[in-house]
Formats: sequence, structure tokens, C-alpha cells
Amino acid sequence: MEDPQQIKLFEEDAGEISPPERGLYLGTSGWSYADWEGTVYPPGTPPAGRLSEYVKHFASVEIDSTFYGTPKGTTVKRWRKLTPRGFLFAAKFPREITHENNLVGCRDAAENFVHTMQGLGDRLGPLLLQLPPDFTVEGVDALDSFLGELPHGPSYAVEVRHRSWLGSGLSDLLREHGAALTLVDYPRMPRLEEATADFAYIRWLGNRREFPSEHTQLKKDRTDDLRWWSGVVDRFLEEGKTVFAYANNHYQNHSPSTVEQFLEVRRGARSR
Repeated sequence: MEDPQQIKLFEEDAGEISPPERGLYLGTSGWSYADWEGTVYPPGTPPAGRLSEYVKHFASVEIDSTFYGTPKGTTVKRWRKLTPRGFLFAAKFPREITHENNLVGCRDAAENFVHTMQGLGDRLGPLLLQLPPDFTVEGVDALDSFLGELPHGPSYAVEVRHRSWLGSGLSDLLREHGAALTLVDYPRMPRLEEATADFAYIRWLGNRREFPSEHTQLKKDRTDDLRWWSGVVDRFLEEGKTVFAYANNHYQNHSPSTVEQFLEVRRGARSR
């Protein structure tokens, strides 16, 4: 039997939301964190109610759970129903495609994932191809072929985590496919600030070992880092690009606060 509370959630109009600045979509990597109760979520919020609370604070989210497998179509439709007009989801390609098969022989799986996510309709933002740390520049042909076979329509972003890609022809390849180079703040990679598409995709990742659990408050000062990123975002916005930026809990321990601090940095810069 269906939960009456869940049915009520489906029947309600989620309204409309706008990003904090025109063209700037900020959010976190995932929303299913029980330890956000008391900060993002009221105490006692059930798991099914977290997304409805999340959208009261942010205009976008990067879905982390799709990394573990393509969701059911009914789940995707539920996400769309629970979010306001103007809200945008980004989502990771499943690890079966990126990590287990290294993009080879994955056309059907990729098409299934993309078509499933298109169930979000006007709530669909970029789809992220997060390549594993051992995916080197030697896999450039596989990447080229994979991008060329993706369904047209959605926006795609590509993240590399191996330094062999630095100084390669990756940027030119991504431009040819209209895909964005994902810009990361990550210990193993230098900061890049190049946009290869009409949108930019930024991820504040940090070090997973620093904050393994209890994501309840900030535990690292990243003010200077966020100020640098704010300058990069300014340039992209001035160029007319849409910017998507997502914070991970491992960046400062509490990703919702990272997003809020980033906005505070931007407000402070404008008030000078």
C-alpha cells in the first residue's frame, strides 16, 4: 500500500525556483545525508522527504546515486514531481560504464541511462562522465568514440583524474563534441579554468580521507580557494556561459555550508 504522505507530496505543486544569480546553478553532490538533520533538514525528516526540503535551499543538485546504477524510470519521474520548475539535476553516469568497462562496449547501457534520465524533462541538467583515476590519456580513442555515440539533446561533462591528460588534446576533443571539461578542486589534479562548451561544470571535491563521516559543520577554511573560484565563475558568466558548481562533503565536511560560503564570498566581493 502506498504511503499517504508520499501520495500527498506527489499531488502538491512544487512551485518554481530561480538560481541565486542568473546562469549560476549551485548545489551539493547528493542529498541523502541523515546527518544534515538540524542544518538542511528539520529533525525527524524521513528519507523520502529530504529532496522536498533540499529544494528549499538550492536550485540544483548532482545526483550521486546514479553512479551505482541507472535508476528506475518511476524514481526519475518522482524526482521531477518533487522539484520546482527551474530546478536542475546533474547526474553521474553509472560506474558500470566508466569504471568497470572503461567506456568500451557500453553504447546500449549509456543510451539506456541517458533516456532514463531524460524522464526529468525540463529538470535535466548536465550528465557527468566521471572517469576513474587510472583512466589515462591512452584511452582517448575510447573517449572519442563514446562521446560520438551519445544521444543528442542532453549536455555532457567529462572529468579526468589522471595527470597524463594535462597538456594533451583533451580540450580540443571535448570542443568537437560540445562537452564541458569538468573543473575540479581535487588533491591529485591541478586547478583548471578552461570552458570547452557553452556551459561550465565545477566540482569542489576535496580529500575523502579528511572527513569520513559526520557532515554537520565546516571543519576547514577554504575562503581563499572559494574566492579564486568565484573569479573563475565571474569570467564564465561574463562570457554568457551557464555555470554548474557542486560541493562534496569531503571539501570542508559540510557541503551545504560550502555553497553558502561561496555565495557569501561573492556578496562580499560585490560590496567592496
